[in-house]
Amino acid sequence: MFVIEVKGNIESLRASVINELEELYSLDTDKSEFVPYELAVRLADLTERINREIAVYMDRKGNVLEVSVGDSKTAPLSAVEGRRDRSRLSGIRCIHTHPGGNGMVSSVDVSSLLTLRLDAMVAIGVFEGKPEELYTAIPARGEEGEFDRAQVYGPFRAGDKKMKGFFELIREIEKTSPNLLHSNRNEEEKAILVGLESGGKTINGKTEGERLLEELEELAATAGANVVGKVLQKKQVVDSAFYIGRGKLEELSLMRQSLDANLLIFDDELSGAQVRNIEELTGAKVIDRTTLILDIFAKRAHSKEGKIQVELAQLKYRLPRLMGMGGQLSRLGGGIGTRGPGEKKLEVDRRHIRRRISLLEHELKEVSKRRELMREGRREVPAVALVGYTNAGKSTLMNTLCHTDVFAENKLFATLDPTTRSLPLSEGRQALLVDTVGFIRKLPHDLVEAFKSTLEEAVYADVLLHVVDMSSEEMEVHVTVVNELLNSLGALNKPVILVLNKADVASPQSRVPIPNPYGPICEVSAVTGQGLEVLLETIAQSLPQQEIKVELLVPYSEGWVIPYLHQNGKVLEEEYTEKGTLVKAEVKKDRMAKIEAFLMNGELKMRERGGYANRE
Repeated sequence: MFVIEVKGNIESLRASVINELEELYSLDTDKSEFVPYELAVRLADLTERINREIAVYMDRKGNVLEVSVGDSKTAPLSAVEGRRDRSRLSGIRCIHTHPGGNGMVSSVDVSSLLTLRLDAMVAIGVFEGKPEELYTAIPARGEEGEFDRAQVYGPFRAGDKKMKGFFELIREIEKTSPNLLHSNRNEEEKAILVGLESGGKTINGKTEGERLLEELEELAATAGANVVGKVLQKKQVVDSAFYIGRGKLEELSLMRQSLDANLLIFDDELSGAQVRNIEELTGAKVIDRTTLILDIFAKRAHSKEGKIQVELAQLKYRLPRLMGMGGQLSRLGGGIGTRGPGEKKLEVDRRHIRRRISLLEHELKEVSKRRELMREGRREVPAVALVGYTNAGKSTLMNTLCHTDVFAENKLFATLDPTTRSLPLSEGRQALLVDTVGFIRKLPHDLVEAFKSTLEEAVYADVLLHVVDMSSEEMEVHVTVVNELLNSLGALNKPVILVLNKADVASPQSRVPIPNPYGPICEVSAVTGQGLEVLLETIAQSLPQQEIKVELLVPYSEGWVIPYLHQNGKVLEEEYTEKGTLVKAEVKKDRMAKIEAFLMNGELKMRERGGYANRE
């Protein structure tokens, strides 16, 4: 039982034309013909009159399953029913027209043939209302047994008896069907990247839009997608319905079919309506930059805190984009048009998400309290936080400085969960080195909010190591992005050492002088060790003085003072005098209160950098 319905672009067509198209479903033809002559003639006549492509799907019994109308260049090729397992063809052939007389199958035709695993793709060149020439593409198997190529035959004339041989050819192709060991594997996601070019700074001949698409390609690769194409539309204002405009989106739809892509990734955040409109027009899955980053975070998060943060960001992003009946038909809204059988699934989903968000926020607060207690417990040891653009080499630098094996990979967002390791400094001093999540342009706001407890490691650190990939062409942009985010967190009120990493691979041309108003600059290589001694010395000098040098006169009757100094600092010199023991020592600042009475002349006069407390 077939549904008599003409699909595709039938707007502005007369009712009489639509009736003629519907009659194609019941057209009496010779079932033994591969392309029935009467069908070819009817299609050519209708194509000439409406100047649009027409596609007809037929099964092996000669039944017309679907009739679809496109524009003057292409007809939409639907994922028609009847597809069997991947080792066999669908049992359906597509016969469609090309206005203008050229019947050669296009790359889009071949791509659709292979994607849908059709028996054949027949193109009819129409000239002056007559079927001028016919070409046929038949799928063929590749080395691994999949249908990944096609053989094109033609040209033929309408009614050519030689085309009957295609029935036997198709049967032979299916007889050679091997047992595909990989037939059940997940299909690779082939992605096309889409962005807008609205002007901006050009660096090394690349516009801002081109650089953003390159970064989006790295994100897509990190997520596991295979990028097969890029589209950069010059447009000052985002189209509220289709992002890049309907016309450009129709071109993108053809490109998607030609490249056999099943995923479109947009560089900007899309609204729920834009996602729906684009998916309907292109027939592909649509995600935006934010969704892609959230997916990577979900893949990389391993700790409980990280998983909570990612889920919270995903839910906050998803909530305003729930598509259903829409706000104007919400059953909870009240008023005309909203009375009915009660709460609908859309409201149930929203309520469930809000409840889950509340629960996750409560859990995150508990985790944050535990993190604050951990900070309190290690407050006596100075903390140094690694911050910077994603993939700048922070984890590799931590491994080299701390002699550890923290996970590091040449991909974006390799580190999500903060890692803390002991950092040995000169003169036996120790600090804690904390690795944090990398930053990136257009970092989703919900993600920043969710990861605030993690990013606070930078806020509470005594010194920041701002790691920059000095081999990158966009080094200046990366520094600006990180500084802006640190400033929004209130973390720039402390020394910031700008660490220009990857000095071993940076070309002299890329060494652009970058000022650092927040502290010193060090050039290093985390891989070769170049410049690391200077960096460690710079860190030691930048850390606040945890110990101060003092001179004490301790009476012999106060025997507890000397052991106290040994326990809470370091005794440097001792001299026994008539009045007591003259001691020079380094003492922790927060342990000075108990011994202030023994300072020389009873006063605490300390220089900022290592001086003794002297009598005036």
